[in-house]
Amino acid sequence: MRKGIALGVTALMASLAFATEQKLEPLNLKTGLWQSTTKWKYTGLPPQMAQIAEAAKPTRPAKLCLKPEDLNPDKWTTKGLGLNCSSITVLKSTGTDLEVGAKGCDAGNGMTADGHGEFHVLDSEHVTGSIDATFTGNMPFPTNGSAVHMHIDYTHKWLGGTCPAGMR
Repeated sequence: MRKGIALGVTALMASLAFATEQKLEPLNLKTGLWQSTTKWKYTGLPPQMAQIAEAAKPTRPAKLCLKPEDLNPDKWTTKGLGLNCSSITVLKSTGTDLEVGAKGCDAGNGMTADGHGEFHVLDSEHVTGSIDATFTGNMPFPTNGSAVHMHIDYTHKWLGGTCPAGMR
């Protein structure tokens, strides 16, 4: 599940970046320090795991650094994101909207995940969006054969053009 959460966080960071092998536009965003606020919801978890997942949710905004190279079109690939997925596909990419799908992502411990994300640029300093992921396979807890679903709603807000030293 930790890799699944990491997958979601990576997708959030990637939502601030963009790229594809097609001639699609990068999101119209400022680089520098960004703040991300998320709301997570899981379904399909047994009660004891739901309590653990609830406790693991971020309780305060995270800070991310968007660098110019993060807007490079080569960034939005399984290699560029560092994910072990059978495919990541950009379904739509304009200066204001990005829609992506991922299939067959290794979520660790015999689990796989498929996901979909939509990201909308309100202006060059504000992004909203959502990510949905479904986890299947060898769950480390009983699910009675059902999948676990994760939904994340978030907002990103630009804080400034400079990131603290060493921040990624």
